[in-house]
Amino acid sequence: MQFDRHFSPDAQAAIPVAPNSPNSFAIWAVVIGLAVHSNMTFFLAGAKFTIARLVIALLVFPAAVELLQRGRHRGAPDIITCAFCAWLLIAVSQTDQSWSSTAALITEFGGGYLVARSYIFGRPALETFIRALKLICIVLIALASIEQLSQTHVGFVLFGLPIPGYEYRYGWLRAFSTFPHPILFGTFCAAAGAIFLYSERTSLGRVCYGSLCFFGCLLAMSSAPLIAFLIAIFVRLYDGLLHGIRCRWQVLTAAMFTLLLVVFLVANRPVSWIVANLTLDPSTGYFRVATWDTAFYYIGLSPYVGYGFDSYAPAEDFFGNVSVDSTWLVMIIRFGIPSIIPLLLANVASFWPSRQIYARTSNDPYVGQLCTAFTLSLVVLMFVGLTVHYWNNVWLFWGLCIGIRASLREQCSNARRLTFDDASGLHHVISSTR
Repeated sequence: MQFDRHFSPDAQAAIPVAPNSPNSFAIWAVVIGLAVHSNMTFFLAGAKFTIARLVIALLVFPAAVELLQRGRHRGAPDIITCAFCAWLLIAVSQTDQSWSSTAALITEFGGGYLVARSYIFGRPALETFIRALKLICIVLIALASIEQLSQTHVGFVLFGLPIPGYEYRYGWLRAFSTFPHPILFGTFCAAAGAIFLYSERTSLGRVCYGSLCFFGCLLAMSSAPLIAFLIAIFVRLYDGLLHGIRCRWQVLTAAMFTLLLVVFLVANRPVSWIVANLTLDPSTGYFRVATWDTAFYYIGLSPYVGYGFDSYAPAEDFFGNVSVDSTWLVMIIRFGIPSIIPLLLANVASFWPSRQIYARTSNDPYVGQLCTAFTLSLVVLMFVGLTVHYWNNVWLFWGLCIGIRASLREQCSNARRLTFDDASGLHHVISSTR
């Protein structure tokens, strides 16, 4: 894991705001779609849609044309994301052939990635996305606050949906906002908050929007998002304190892997230990451990293509028929172990080499800050995904974030390419004048 070069708040604040992107309408449509309740569904031509899924479906083909235009450069994240989507189709064709459910997953994740790669490219588009995301976060967290004050899920009432029930933790009503579960609302707040910790130009802005998102995590009362956002805050403080030390990210990465190594060496069942200790309520932790143990047994019976969307356990197996609270584990159960390899690589490939590229080539420090912002957000999503199953809008948001980070990677590569061409041209001129 590597992040981008740090720039002082004064230098960052001095950078002018870019004008609106020509793709502003598409960007706002996608972000507003994320905020519309994903339990509000409808059918078109026999296919089931949420508002966010419909927006992506309408934009995906123009986005593909946009990305294939001359001047845009495709890279490893694009290839890996295509491979991930292709594997989902291959795997489901060997199991229960749930084409509609698989198509929905691909539309949200792969379509979200493609739309981000095409339309959220360049500083004007990135700033438009950040502005839209800030407004939506304010609305969603305000709605969650009203839930706490009124003790009712006003998001469901607002969209005319039946209230699924009320969940309390430590006497607090867990807020849904416009998400189908509090844990998804908390995850969205944590991932968005990680972006704001770097995308805001002033310390006041970082504190205000960071505190707002942390408050959203508290309203959701969900363990993993809270822990992940606290880690993101620690990373931001660590970066600010040690920004003069060039090897700070290597030190942090080494410390993280050392901690994981210690857990795997000391704990008898390391994965279960991690899952059990990432929860506020120990009972939910032990419940997750039981579901993981059961899932591992059945995964061993079909490791390559999984079980599709059908039940993978007999009816009498209680823990084999309850929800599995892990995106990574759900993907393995449905599409086999090979499915999580391109999913992991798509995240990593979107940010891995660009720190060195950017540091040597770009004159825009704010782009460097955005690189770090979306890298940190992806780390949060990967981490929280260990104990949270993503679906609908959060699953789409993950694809968007990978696509945006891959676009930043392309932008950094273009800057390096231009610098190299300029240097080559100058060398040629100097040589010809001798």
